[in-house]
Amino acid sequence: MVTVYYEDGSTFVQYAEGKRPLKFDVYSIDSPESDAYLDTIIDFVIATANKPEHIAKMEPAKFWALVERLATMFCRAYSPTKNHGITKAEIRSVVYFVLDNAVKAGEWPVKYIITDKTFVQYGGDYDDYGAVYSEPD
Repeated sequence: MVTVYYEDGSTFVQYAEGKRPLKFDVYSIDSPESDAYLDTIIDFVIATANKPEHIAKMEPAKFWALVERLATMFCRAYSPTKNHGITKAEIRSVVYFVLDNAVKAGEWPVKYIITDKTFVQYGGDYDDYGAVYSEPD
């Protein structure tokens, strides 16, 4: 049985007995760099994961184990915390976001819908079209 709970602004998923809960923090797109890095994570997940139709058939515990495995593989390959200040909980959130969208679409989406309710959100002065707001002169 999968249990989801919230604590101190983070989401936790307990997906199997005896396993530690997975922590998820929102990945905030607040600069051109974080926007570009999101593409790097998405490309990694697409290249590494099974096809969405196979992922859709997974038992919940196996799905969450896949999220954790892909996040771990990405972190080992790219060292996002050391190189970009992005935590594993944020990487895990992007991995879930990508897999969830793919399962819902039945294929790897060309475009991902980002809202204030998804694990990937626009933040700061960065708008949802990828442009940075500036004050008029």
